[in-house]
Amino acid sequence: MTVAHATVPPGFVEIGAWPLHGLGDLATLREGLHRMLTGGPLPADRALEATPERVVLVASELATNALRHGLPPTVVRLLSDGRELVVDVVDHSPEVPVVAGRRSPGAGGFGLVLAQRAATAVGWFRAGTGEKHVWARFDVPVFRAGASVRSALLPAG
Repeated sequence: MTVAHATVPPGFVEIGAWPLHGLGDLATLREGLHRMLTGGPLPADRALEATPERVVLVASELATNALRHGLPPTVVRLLSDGRELVVDVVDHSPEVPVVAGRRSPGAGGFGLVLAQRAATAVGWFRAGTGEKHVWARFDVPVFRAGASVRSALLPAG
């Protein structure tokens, strides 16, 4: 099974980017992404039902795939159109992303499965420069005061 071959929908602009050189950079990615989405640090006990935590989890899974199976350089980008967020993970591998088949628990390989379950849409495409993009899109619900991702909805500038 594969991921849909599709570009990021039009209208999204980059609002953040994290270059990754190895698995050791994932903690910095998670912290920086969560801080951008919420204005605060990533809490250790936060439920994964909240949009910021789902975005961070999927970004971490897709980035891990790129670092383990892709070719450098690897960059994780956060995009927004003012209503939705997209996590776009870029590497230079010629391989098509493949969704893991049946595996025993603990065998790994469930990053794309998790992304498909947590995101509104997941896709991939190759840019003319040899970059492979694997992306996941998330709806941004209206939150109560103090729990919004409003800081991530505005283009950086």
